[in-house]
Amino acid sequence: MIDNTQRVLLQIARCIALSDGSISAEEERLLKELPERLFIDEGAAADVVERSVKQQSLTELAKSLTNHNDQCAAARVACLIAGVSRNPGDETDINSKERHAYRELIEALQLSEDDLNEIQWAAKEELQQKRSILNVILDAIYGKDGWPDQALLPPDFPMI
Repeated sequence: MIDNTQRVLLQIARCIALSDGSISAEEERLLKELPERLFIDEGAAADVVERSVKQQSLTELAKSLTNHNDQCAAARVACLIAGVSRNPGDETDINSKERHAYRELIEALQLSEDDLNEIQWAAKEELQQKRSILNVILDAIYGKDGWPDQALLPPDFPMI
């Protein structure tokens, strides 16, 4: 079962991703990973995304979050989605339409400057985590975590 806060966080992520008119491959990947990051059942999360026909504004969504931790989680999710990809021609890390949507959310959340700085720093660090080139190649060929299957490898096989 998915609670209202989790539903709102997923809707915020989708609103930020769609704010520039499209969802990039990187945003789509992150949207699929969000339920795991937020400890939400993936089936329930997919159901929420499919059923959210009525698009609420980011301000309305932000106002529905009443506790500080949920508001911080919303800012983190929005920062991750907005910062995960660049559209062709973008001169900054976050394009202007996504930046506008992000600012609307942040204004509605009314978080302190210190909280925002910490959230943005943590999100930027999370987005900059580097994976090994071998993992990138294997994911491109076999899909994320598609190879190697641990069960088929000898016990002394070196893992990355």
